[in-house]
Amino acid sequence: MGGVDLSDQMANVYELDRKSCEWWKKVFVCLLMSAVVNSWIAYSELKHRKTPLLDLIVPLAEALVSYGKLNAQYKRRRGTGRPSKTSRSLLNVGDHLPVTTKTRRHCRTCAQQKKESRTNIMCTMCNVPLCIDCFKPYS
Repeated sequence: MGGVDLSDQMANVYELDRKSCEWWKKVFVCLLMSAVVNSWIAYSELKHRKTPLLDLIVPLAEALVSYGKLNAQYKRRRGTGRPSKTSRSLLNVGDHLPVTTKTRRHCRTCAQQKKESRTNIMCTMCNVPLCIDCFKPYS
């Protein structure tokens, strides 16, 4: 009984519980923290030194977020209809880069707003022509 209480005590040091969280999310977070604490105990015994639990949690969380970002497939829900190809790529704001091309084309955003604007700047990620003013929110 003492080992279970000690494990729960260590897992609850960095509380991730939210008030409005669904029950299955609470169960998942509890199991995840139990696994992290168990791996921290095994790591500490293997290295024969006491490292803080936070020194294991932070790199683990960063690795999980970067892995999720690389392997995620985004889908936007817009009611009915088929999602466009660009809706997935618009969510990664930092990944859009402007490139100048040889040809001048109509800016997609300005064309949707019925403005006349031609540009030679193209987004590398979604392959869409955008004038420099319309490109600023994505950079």
